[in-house]
Amino acid sequence: MEFTKSPDEAGIILFGAAVDQGTENPGCSDAPSKVRQHFDDFYFSETAGNNKVFDRADIVESETFEKTIDSIFRKTVEFLKHNKKIICIGGNHSITLPIVEALTRFHERIGIIHVDAHPDCQIDYFPYGDVMGAVSQLPEVKKIAMLGLRNWSKYEYDFISNNPKIKAIPMKNITHQKMCVIAEEIEHHLENCDVIYVTFDIDAIDPSAAPGTGCIEPGGLTAREAIEFIQHIAKNEKVVGMDLVEINPNKDISDMTSVLGAKLIFEFADALVIK
Repeated sequence: MEFTKSPDEAGIILFGAAVDQGTENPGCSDAPSKVRQHFDDFYFSETAGNNKVFDRADIVESETFEKTIDSIFRKTVEFLKHNKKIICIGGNHSITLPIVEALTRFHERIGIIHVDAHPDCQIDYFPYGDVMGAVSQLPEVKKIAMLGLRNWSKYEYDFISNNPKIKAIPMKNITHQKMCVIAEEIEHHLENCDVIYVTFDIDAIDPSAAPGTGCIEPGGLTAREAIEFIQHIAKNEKVVGMDLVEINPNKDISDMTSVLGAKLIFEFADALVIK
């Protein structure tokens, strides 16, 4: 991953969404700057892609949550007009909805890969706890694949089970399977979509590797599994972008989570197919 000062040279636009609004766990707004600090920890990606990235800095909070979400939507539309792939560093998970809404202005058949410990379809926890419930209601979103689930409510379980758009792969089904096999299963579910967007909640990863987040859920993905999954999915030509959310530096230990977040973005960016 190589940063360039010219947006015309870049195939990827990176931006932060430094947002705490809409959540009970403040601190995620510090993640974009903290993750950026650790990009220099990595000299070269494992995939050796060295794609060029233009950093558009952060979208910061407005005086109200509604205005913040509208700002993320408008900025993302602006970025997408340049026909670049996008990577967003959150911020809490509420930022995903306006990004996907921006994608609907350009694409009619969108597939979503949602990597998370939770389904985030709990209607009484809008916005961050129901972000995928809201995303699933967008008519342009045709399919959703959820990976890493291991804690959900009865409402969420029923919502997923009765929604033909959604394919859920809980953690208990991941043990002993290679991530490339799981990634291929997800790609098959999304094969009729024109584009794919990835939203990655850091709590999908086991807290032994990613303790800096608001919801500690034991039994998650290993850091290696997460990296391998990201590397595989990014190689799919349909993938147009990703967000990484819910890193909370205030809860981190020795920057472990922020370093891992930087590694995930680094590997995703360099594995992306840039035309």
